[in-house]
Amino acid sequence: MRKRIGSAILASLTALQIVTVAAAAPAGGTTAQYGLGTIVKKDGTLWEWGSQGMLERSVPTQVTALQDIKASIGQFAVKKDDTVWHWAVDYRTGKSTAVQVPGMKGLTDVIHHDTAFLAVDAAGAVYRLPYREYGKLETTEIVQLSGIDNVIAMSSYFAADVKLSNREQWLFLKKDGTVLRQTQGRTDFTPVAGLNGIIALEGRYALKDDGTVWAVSDELSQSDQSPQQVKGLNDIKKLNAFTAIDGDSRLWYWGLTVTGFTDGTVYHEQTPVRIATINDVREAHVAGRSLFVLTNNGKLYETSIEVDRMPSNPSFILHAEDVDSLSDSGRLFQKTDGKLWTWGLDHASVIIPVPMQPPIALVLNGETIALTNGVVTRDSQAFVPLRSVFEKLGAKIAWDNSAKTVTLEGTNGASPLRIAIDYRSGATTLNGKTVQTQTEPFSVSGYSYLPLRFISEQLGAKVEWKQKEEQISITYK
Repeated sequence: MRKRIGSAILASLTALQIVTVAAAAPAGGTTAQYGLGTIVKKDGTLWEWGSQGMLERSVPTQVTALQDIKASIGQFAVKKDDTVWHWAVDYRTGKSTAVQVPGMKGLTDVIHHDTAFLAVDAAGAVYRLPYREYGKLETTEIVQLSGIDNVIAMSSYFAADVKLSNREQWLFLKKDGTVLRQTQGRTDFTPVAGLNGIIALEGRYALKDDGTVWAVSDELSQSDQSPQQVKGLNDIKKLNAFTAIDGDSRLWYWGLTVTGFTDGTVYHEQTPVRIATINDVREAHVAGRSLFVLTNNGKLYETSIEVDRMPSNPSFILHAEDVDSLSDSGRLFQKTDGKLWTWGLDHASVIIPVPMQPPIALVLNGETIALTNGVVTRDSQAFVPLRSVFEKLGAKIAWDNSAKTVTLEGTNGASPLRIAIDYRSGATTLNGKTVQTQTEPFSVSGYSYLPLRFISEQLGAKVEWKQKEEQISITYK
């Protein structure tokens, strides 16, 4: 039973995409807003990474189809004029496209809804946004939902009975603190009796303005039953799927813990327990099998949730100091110097913080180049995917998959040029002569990377690194 219920709760959390107002960005760095999968820079550019259909982008890659962005929510972006845009990436070409969402001004919340998105604009109107191949929006089929308005937030969860074909449920928080409910396959919105003064939603849970937490029944046969208060959670100021922070900045754990792997994985429901070994908490989020906690003095800690029962005194590891913010997913954090960090594993499979590759723009003769995967820096050198910019510099590129070698042929002025790079041996030759390079060629997520400055300058281009803007500018005549 615990495994069935736990799976349903985890599925509802996956479907939920809550939009939060981004905190003020640190004075240092170029990042204005960040989240799992997207970055908005202070210059208004939008960047993404992660999985987009069959496309895997392992480092921040610019969405060149959009500019003048002030906020991003999943694959939706809000421009500085408050127009709302949806962007998608074609996994076959890696190119991005963007379409404006007609009728919407501003965006406060987005959740996935079957084969569509539900989106709330600044006025509180709710729109259904269907999508098709490669996540592209069907703008001609967008509709504003009738019978509902003044919405400020949404959430989703799954009914407990796995035998039901329509299990997903949606909750809508209105400006007056009341909540409406909709069941998959139906179009009507039903008021949830007993929910008043609500200030936040999390799955099937609601946070009231008096600090109490209330649960809507996940049994459809009891959908008209009054919500039940979650005992043990009081004076709560922040609520998410696994943790709560009270008015004294104390941390409470109340979600799931996990044990076992693959088919033997078991999720254990927890009654709220106050974590006494850490105080003065600002943010707390679960990522994977770890709980990450940020304190008000900028220290970031981690402990495991791989236990049957969460103890009140778990041991925490201090991972970082001078931390400005922690993402809602718990998988990213930003330090006070503006740099972004994520989590990796050392050789002993111990969690360690690692700096993210910065979002570096590549500009050729004043035009931003769209890349299939973003710029990677190693040993203070910039590397770009095989077919990204060199063909624009007049080079012909040939890739021998069996030998794992790439050959570039071009000219530098009137002189012929031939560069060959062997990805197996790491050897690089220039016009037949071996060249010593600081970093051997490498591949990332299936993309073969080449040294940008070395090849560009051999082709007669001028390369300039603009560190403050995180931009590489290439001039080529």
